[in-house]
Amino acid sequence: MMNMTITMNTTPADRLARLMAATRVAVVGASDDPAKLTGRPIAYMLKRGFKGQILPVNPSRSQVQGLKSYPSLAAIDGPVDLAIIGTAPAQVEPVVEEGIRCGIASFVVLSSGFAEHDAEGARLQTRLGALAQQHGIALVGPNCLGVINAHSGLIASFTTAMEGNALVPGGFGFVTQSGALGAYWLDLVLQSGLGVSRWITTGNECDIDIAAGLSMLVHDPDTRVIGAYVEDVKHGTAFRDALRDAARAGKPVFLIKAGRSAAGAAAAASHTGAIAGEDRIYQACFDQYGAVRVSSITELIDAAKLVLFDALPAAGQAGILSVSGGAGVLLADAIESAGLSLPRLTPDTAQELARCLPKYSKPQNPIDLTANVLSDPTMFRRTLAVVSSAPELDCAILFIGLMHSIADDLARAILSAREASGRPFVVVWIGAPPNVVTRLGAARIPVYGDIPQAVAALANVMRSAKARPMAREIPNAPPPAGPHPEACQLTEWRSKARLAGLGGLAIPAGVLVISPEEVAAALADIPGPYAAKLQSPQMLHKSDHGAVVLGLADVASATAATATLLEQGATAGVSCEGVLIEQMVPFDFELVAGLRRDPVFGAVLMVGRGGVEVELAPDVVMGFLPLGDDAIEAMLRGLRCARLFDGFRGRASVDLRAVARALAELCERFLSESRLEEIEINPLVLRGASAVALDALVKEAP
Repeated sequence: MMNMTITMNTTPADRLARLMAATRVAVVGASDDPAKLTGRPIAYMLKRGFKGQILPVNPSRSQVQGLKSYPSLAAIDGPVDLAIIGTAPAQVEPVVEEGIRCGIASFVVLSSGFAEHDAEGARLQTRLGALAQQHGIALVGPNCLGVINAHSGLIASFTTAMEGNALVPGGFGFVTQSGALGAYWLDLVLQSGLGVSRWITTGNECDIDIAAGLSMLVHDPDTRVIGAYVEDVKHGTAFRDALRDAARAGKPVFLIKAGRSAAGAAAAASHTGAIAGEDRIYQACFDQYGAVRVSSITELIDAAKLVLFDALPAAGQAGILSVSGGAGVLLADAIESAGLSLPRLTPDTAQELARCLPKYSKPQNPIDLTANVLSDPTMFRRTLAVVSSAPELDCAILFIGLMHSIADDLARAILSAREASGRPFVVVWIGAPPNVVTRLGAARIPVYGDIPQAVAALANVMRSAKARPMAREIPNAPPPAGPHPEACQLTEWRSKARLAGLGGLAIPAGVLVISPEEVAAALADIPGPYAAKLQSPQMLHKSDHGAVVLGLADVASATAATATLLEQGATAGVSCEGVLIEQMVPFDFELVAGLRRDPVFGAVLMVGRGGVEVELAPDVVMGFLPLGDDAIEAMLRGLRCARLFDGFRGRASVDLRAVARALAELCERFLSESRLEEIEINPLVLRGASAVALDALVKEAP
């Protein structure tokens, strides 16, 4: 083989896209046994009509599974787009180096025995990653199940999910950090007939990671819906940008995130050799960027089905048609909680329905056909025709239970009404005959086996659609700043002085005194009442130590409190900067606000209901910087307590726009000053348009 130039300066997603487009594929360590790890990719591609050329590499054989075999990569005539490697771990690095010399730009390493195994394996894996970075190649793995391009027939994988399934091309892409979970997804999707665009298992991610996989699927023209299984994210800004780009492309992202619990996080770390991040940080990322977190592969596929079948109503105006009154009520209750509405039927629609229904059934939404449908199957067809053409509705949600004797008649009626109206239909059919599910699915009508299953799918898709407009407007994520090893925590007095210089928020009028004798002169221009607080690096949360005295009416009371607090500090043996005496500020509402730099995802704002009991029942939201006024106001509106801001039972209202503007200014300064490590304000008190930091702690580098 002649040396070829490998293209540099491309993104990981670009390199992965080039890998997925491979047409000349070498399999290193190729086995003649189609059941072996390095025999399966060859057998799968031969059986399923790979549109390219398969080039086995095995120095011990002249032929592998009927194909010419080569002793090495260098012995292959002509260019090679992709090398699949399934050798012993110690041989992987030399094979990749040989491939690079030959101009091969893409590798899938199926071999295990790397960072997930031991320290020597971790060193081998690090060297593979360095090779990829140095030469601008795409390397998937090691310790992965490989990749699949269903539209070209490329199966660079040994997954058993391909043993009995046809490779159905479609619009559903999946990227996963777990090969086993990826295999389960692939099997279920292929069995359902939905069809696959691209399938990527990232393994140990020495080069191509979950963010690159997401980004590649976003820009892949064959992919309409993206699914993902995530354990940990290494490149948070790339991950954030990929989710934002998915929102801009109109591609919903449904994902499973492992490690929600402490036990789950520990298991994930043990499995991948990586430490799972804080779950709330991940959830904040998903919420802000419009990715919808689901709890199972089935739930993920159920949501994707609605999108792939174009079964989501444009305005969410649903008409429910049920063969059971009780089921119709349950469905109606659940549908509204999912974000759809059940509009009142117009008089014309109600009149048309009255002609179809039994006299004892009311023409209202939801529509109860009753069991009378068994004796008069045409009633279903006539009623469905009215519902699917009613101008006040834009989708039909049907509930059927059993009805095996007339199942074919019902299916024909559904197919006919769907074709005539062109509107989305969603069917909940408990005990549906398999052939009916297949027929309806072939016509792009989703069928669910129970009400919760259908409602969860609708809710997830509605959440995705609702979040996308704001996610599209998010700018590129700034790179996360590394931690400052010398960063130190400032006392409240010093923290507030720092905050005052940053702007945005107000600080109470106050002075620091180091003796009771200073109090009278220091407070000459500050009217009471006062709050006195001991300032010690060893007592940052002063309320926990009783180091705060409130409601001091006059200078004499402040003087006495100062003496008491200084004596308390001396008795406790803590270093003391003095006592901070501040004018007490009246307020109507307490918030907690915090800024910190997450090492993976970058700077993040946390805001929520504040006070001394903030940790007892947290009501907080989080968002990644940069954040503008609109985004912060939306965060505040997303709190459970948000109704209180508008005045509740006679309470004063809060100017949330002004509060959001002040916090946005603080966020901007935090982002621009890399010395700042963390800011905590609790409480941030509100009255009208004012936002005052009553207590604050700042951590920064010298």
